[in-house]
Amino acid sequence: MTEMFLTLPRKLLLGRLLTRSGDQAWDFAVPLVLLKIFPDQLRIAALYYLIAKLLNVLLLPKIASLIDRIDRKKTARLGIVLQLIGVLVGAGSIAALASLNWAETNWNSLSAILAFFSSVAGGFLASLGSSFMDIAISSDLVPSSLHPDELSSFNSRLQQLDLFTEVASPVIAGFILLINSSTALMGFYLVALWNVISFFPELAILQSIFKERPDLVSKKVTTSEVSKETILRQLSDGWRAFFKEPIAPVALAYSFLWLSVLSPHGVLLAGFLKDAWKLPEWAIGSFRGAGAFFGLAATIVFPYVVKKNGLKKSTQNLILFQSFMLLIGLFFFFSSQYLWGQIGFLVFILFSRIGLYGFSLGEMQIRQTGINPEVRGQVNGFASALTGVATLFLYGAGALLPKTSDFRILVIGSVLFVGLGAYTYSRWLSRQPFESDKN
Repeated sequence: MTEMFLTLPRKLLLGRLLTRSGDQAWDFAVPLVLLKIFPDQLRIAALYYLIAKLLNVLLLPKIASLIDRIDRKKTARLGIVLQLIGVLVGAGSIAALASLNWAETNWNSLSAILAFFSSVAGGFLASLGSSFMDIAISSDLVPSSLHPDELSSFNSRLQQLDLFTEVASPVIAGFILLINSSTALMGFYLVALWNVISFFPELAILQSIFKERPDLVSKKVTTSEVSKETILRQLSDGWRAFFKEPIAPVALAYSFLWLSVLSPHGVLLAGFLKDAWKLPEWAIGSFRGAGAFFGLAATIVFPYVVKKNGLKKSTQNLILFQSFMLLIGLFFFFSSQYLWGQIGFLVFILFSRIGLYGFSLGEMQIRQTGINPEVRGQVNGFASALTGVATLFLYGAGALLPKTSDFRILVIGSVLFVGLGAYTYSRWLSRQPFESDKN
């Protein structure tokens, strides 16, 4: 009976739930704990994430290329080991930072510097392992396991699960962090333990999938020259090879959407709403929750839209919808001295989430079906690194324009980049041979 209930798609979803719930809880807890250790030192948390994200962008393509060169059992083990080591090293290093007496110790202390960079290394490894597993599962195992006609509905359920963990995991982690104990960081250690424990059933689920479908273990591997190159050489030859891929413009269009501050759960927008518009925390939190709800709406309608209009055309309609909603939102933003302007701005940001999440699903499916199976790891590694580069540019722009009065420049730039994403995708689509891709 258990085997009948836990079908292969459900096993994939359960594994995703374990991975995402732990990741979201960990990402929520780490900056809060760093701020607890270093009060009024926001730059410490910012530096932590900047270095970890930069290393992830540089090394993910190289590590992800291993997906194309080893069997899927080894891939699963490697991804989980990377996450496990990252969490253990990160938790241990943060515990070491907390044990230092900061009233007497400063950053000239070798032990403080080593502990901080060790925590960064742990955060990087955890992030790298998470990204590696995401590519290995959603971009390789899923399209190899399911029929192409099943991908739209399965990807929608995958996105729904991600949205659920995005909302629920931080809430649960927040309550855990409130636990009082003689050990100051007991709540943080429990969140770390949550992460560590989740890795083992995740591996067991993947092992059961490979036992049920032994044909998924082995695959034709590639030994391309790009995958054998050094990291520095990959940063030149690898990127050039990536942009020669047929789906590269689609991934590029998606990365432009990351150059936007107009996200309900974005740090920059939340800071602006609090500082400039003086919105209370409950209002900002409600806005963030509503963003998840509108994203959920996109995952519900996506399979039906694809069935009616086809994958590629539906994906174009969704990014055009996002662009149009943000353009209207821009009008309301410049009327934000009035309450109706503020409300209109926030409402149209929420509506734009339908287009964003819908386009995200379409872009994922285009990558699933449009990349040669022999180079899925390599190409998706560069695609993921591309969004990482966009994130670095976004926060760099936020650092260069730190004043609240400068936020309008970021808003205008965000609308322009989303429009550029829509143009890039439409240009790619216009060059595709006509074919019916309806399910």
